Amino acid sequence: MSETGPEFAFVAAVADAHERGLDGIRMVANFYATGHWRCRVTVPDPGGDDEQNALVAYSSAGGWDLFGDGRTDWTVDAIADRLIDLARSFPSASRADPAYVDWLVELRRRTGGGAFVMFEDAFTREHMWRQRGLVKLLYADAEAGRRDRERPGAGAVDENGWTLDGTMPAPPPR
Repeated sequence: MSETGPEFAFVAAVADAHERGLDGIRMVANFYATGHWRCRVTVPDPGGDDEQNALVAYSSAGGWDLFGDGRTDWTVDAIADRLIDLARSFPSASRADPAYVDWLVELRRRTGGGAFVMFEDAFTREHMWRQRGLVKLLYADAEAGRRDRERPGAGAVDENGWTLDGTMPAPPPR
């Protein structure tokens, strides 16, 4: 995974969309069985199934062809613009979601502008985001990882004796 890859650009673009008033935009991310980072960027659905309102479903297998249209010259601003354009037809995209916005700000601070993974399978301790309530952090650079390992509280373990380093709480529910 590149330190300047699409995964970091997507997280930055969602944060940018929040700064522009579209707090309802969220993302979920995981590693697929092939090792590809995948994300879905969604807006709230009145029925409670945000997957119905996916703005984009991306896999790192596509490289910088983020929206499946052949374009590969993306900047964070251009990604945010596209997400905002796609979200305009959903009034729920502008719904206030301060807990998620704050969560994403904290994630970006801790990772130096990095990304995250919410595994969906429980094959290893890191995969248990639903059971453990954690996401795995993907640091934008080695310095961000070092700073995070040196923060107060680093080295903590959960009730099973598993380290909490390189993780943070999963995003709050809507």
